[in-house]
Amino acid sequence: MALMWPRRLPPEITSDILRSTECKVYLKLQKVLKDSFTVFYSRPWLGLTYLGEEKDGECDFVVAHPDKGILAIEVKGGAIAYDPNKELWTSRDRFGIVHRIKNPVKQARSSKYQILKKLQASDDWKPRRIPFRHCVILPDSERPIKDMGADMPLSIFCFHDDFENNLQGWINARMGDVLPQEYPLGEDGMMAIEGLLAHPFKLHVPIGNILADDDTRIETLTHQQFHILTAIQDIPRAAISGGAGTGKTVLAMEEAIRRADAGMRVLLTCYNKPLAVELQDKLHNWRGITVATFHELCARFAGKAGIAIPNSLPYDNLFAKKYPEILVDAVKVLPNHRFDVIIVDEGQDFMPYWLSALGIALNSGGFFRIFYDSNQSVYDSIMTLPTDIQLLPIKLSLNMRNTRKIHTVVQAHYKGSAISPIGPEGIDVEWISAESPKDVFSKIGERIHHLVYDERVKPSDITILIASRQDISECSPISFLKEIAYRSADDYEKDAVTLDTVRRFKGLDSRVVILAATSNLIGDRESIYVGLSRARTHLIVVGKISSIKI
Repeated sequence: MALMWPRRLPPEITSDILRSTECKVYLKLQKVLKDSFTVFYSRPWLGLTYLGEEKDGECDFVVAHPDKGILAIEVKGGAIAYDPNKELWTSRDRFGIVHRIKNPVKQARSSKYQILKKLQASDDWKPRRIPFRHCVILPDSERPIKDMGADMPLSIFCFHDDFENNLQGWINARMGDVLPQEYPLGEDGMMAIEGLLAHPFKLHVPIGNILADDDTRIETLTHQQFHILTAIQDIPRAAISGGAGTGKTVLAMEEAIRRADAGMRVLLTCYNKPLAVELQDKLHNWRGITVATFHELCARFAGKAGIAIPNSLPYDNLFAKKYPEILVDAVKVLPNHRFDVIIVDEGQDFMPYWLSALGIALNSGGFFRIFYDSNQSVYDSIMTLPTDIQLLPIKLSLNMRNTRKIHTVVQAHYKGSAISPIGPEGIDVEWISAESPKDVFSKIGERIHHLVYDERVKPSDITILIASRQDISECSPISFLKEIAYRSADDYEKDAVTLDTVRRFKGLDSRVVILAATSNLIGDRESIYVGLSRARTHLIVVGKISSIKI
């Protein structure tokens, strides 16, 4: 049995009625030819005309034998006819329908010369003259009495009787003996023709390209929940909850833009400074929008009202209690500085009396919006709202920031109202085991170098999240990142990897996130949840993964 390329005809070929004759010839050649023969089915080629123009074609079958050489075969089914007056070839099928076809002899001859030319140009080819013939198999047509033309002797045609009863003998006869001026194809020639006509290859698609495509699809989803803002536009106070990736920050920004465009004075506030920096960067073109962390806002009002900040107080007491008191006192001094709209992002980070203080900074009849995370396994079963703020609860149910594979990992650490992923499937989450901190950061460095130099991921699309500032100082970024620049989350230096703590990156996201699962992270449910959910298209966890991979 001959060695066939492909080994088996795929369903799309066998089910194609237009290829039924070729399938019949394939099976016959496979059955009657001996093991020493190799048969290549449907081999396309691209060549040049004498004018240098591109010319493409296809050889139905190429038969190769180490002692006999190569045979290029063209196959035509049905009853074949040729009209020299019109230079017209036709085939009549079993239903009597006549089809116009190409000149099979010309096709076989062109394929022979084009394949020979490419074979001679191959690095695997040893220059020599070999037997290379061409022929036409007409399995449905009867043999005529005489030659059909000067270039069409009967000897180059295999007709119905030959095909059915002696195809092996006919192939041997057509390939003929090696002439004195010719050399056998040999095993090296068989390898060369196989390398030309059946060379396997696998092209690498950089991860960077895949992630960019996934990111583009994710970006198209971010506007799908804007209808919620329209639905609640006349409701004075509303709390909008949802898990990571449900678009809370995007909605908060859109609400700020809509209200500012309506001529209102808007405050968009959060707890995290890096998040505030990004919000400011994206909204700086809109007049009427103030972006600040809660404590920055308190300090600004204190400065304008001439109220001194008592820095002698313990840090926790100062930021947790004194700052909101100062804000309330300052607003009383500066009543005209109140806002028409106050929007809180990442509201789960706010203490109830911070929200109460913000309520004092809101004009009568103004609008209050709080966006917060609904993960009950990390935060309280429901965010504690001050009793003097009556808010309408609204739940976001679609994850439009993460790929589905990242969403699945994050959901293992989420408990709350159901969230459905609508983003692309994405690539697999990577889990890289490492024990010691030194090993963790060494493997992170190796992975980043692979992403940047082999997978074409921009450094600015990569974020490394670490549990604590202590980890950052101890990991020596210069040593494991080497020549790749890095930055903190609130530094917008271009083309640099972001390296920061999970808590400081809260509310932000990145195309690629590498989470360092060191001992300081393990057991911190909030940091694990936040860290895993920051990646939009690719998540890599390095370290003690058994404590995170659920």
